[in-house]
Amino acid sequence: MGDKITDVFLQLFCEKNSDGTKHLRLKGKDLFQRIGSRLAADNMHDLANFLKNHNEITSVDLCYNDIGDKGAKILAEKYLNSQNNLEHLNLMHCDIRADGMAAIASSNLSNLKSCRINGNQLGATGARYIASLIINCPKLVHLDIAETNLSLESIESILIVIERCTLEILDMSRIIPNSYYTRYNVATLADDLGAVLETNETLVELHVQKCEFDGHDVEILLQRLEHSKVLEVLDLGCNRISDLGIQLISHWLKTRPPLRALNVSANSIKNFGARALSYSLPYSKIRYLDITNNKIGDDGMTAVLESLKKPCQMRLLYIWGNTIGKISCRRIKRMIASKVLDQEYIDVKICEVDGQLYPAFYPANHYKHKYYCVMDHGCPVELKIKRNKIYHPDSLPRQLLNMPHVGRYPPVDESLGLKVVKIKKCPEDE
Repeated sequence: MGDKITDVFLQLFCEKNSDGTKHLRLKGKDLFQRIGSRLAADNMHDLANFLKNHNEITSVDLCYNDIGDKGAKILAEKYLNSQNNLEHLNLMHCDIRADGMAAIASSNLSNLKSCRINGNQLGATGARYIASLIINCPKLVHLDIAETNLSLESIESILIVIERCTLEILDMSRIIPNSYYTRYNVATLADDLGAVLETNETLVELHVQKCEFDGHDVEILLQRLEHSKVLEVLDLGCNRISDLGIQLISHWLKTRPPLRALNVSANSIKNFGARALSYSLPYSKIRYLDITNNKIGDDGMTAVLESLKKPCQMRLLYIWGNTIGKISCRRIKRMIASKVLDQEYIDVKICEVDGQLYPAFYPANHYKHKYYCVMDHGCPVELKIKRNKIYHPDSLPRQLLNMPHVGRYPPVDESLGLKVVKIKKCPEDE
């Protein structure tokens, strides 16, 4: 493959941004379907030389390639250690171990804002280098260390650093809840995580999926979370919090925390938990709610739907995977017709067959699709010049929700321009 990695070849995978920068996207599966192989360690020499000659590239996506420790060391030595403008680096599922992480962490990454190393088996040794990476990157705001084979001991060294850093988005899903002293202790993880949320004043988005949290662990977490004044996104998907956990979260939501997005999908929540959630939604600021793949029946779903008319209008609602009966179907159809919900932002579409209403899946939730960098069409598309529009933070209408893998809501209307005067807060932000 070495003879194929040329300057012209790499230029074909560069996307131009409206601010003059470029994004280099080299997904492993895309390359494999095009040329029959993925990037290997020996290809890092050519890639590093290309990046050094094109300082306008500020974002590099190398997910699902066979880079390994050798390739990571070459990339760090030939490119990352030199002066660069790199702001976003994606090394998801690249077979990197602790040695490769050590080389990356010791590099010159003063401009790095986003780093994704999820899916690499770093283990306990690699955790120390993740902590070093956080310390060496003063501008880092987004860190993804999910599925990196971290246990209770190894994650503590990272959490201690996060308590004092300016990190805004943290994804630490699938932490192994065991240690040298105990085989299984999720409560310790919940308590350590709560201590971070209590002291850190910049963390606004937290993802802790697949960590085996149950209702009692949520109680420990919320005892510390009550003191957090900045957390806006909480992702507890694919845990075991059940009705007890969602009931505790509901009591917390009644205190009107700054939380804007809540994901409790695949948590074995039933009607009791759904009703408890419906009692607190009118008091909350929730705009994004994901309760997919639970065990909620028609009665519980109806209770949730009836609580959505509140000062903070629900913007994105995902409920597929539960029992959506006739009553719920009528509620959803009426709410879409009255503009309480937008069909483009709910994953259920109501169809009428022989006078009866039936729910159908509507592909509105693309979170996992974007998180795992899945190819849009499953096969390579025609290579052409792609230009990404980078909008100004003050573009109108004012953004109500902005997450890395969820599109900005509401979308920018270029005819409105920018905010030139201070806009008075609406009641739902107070």
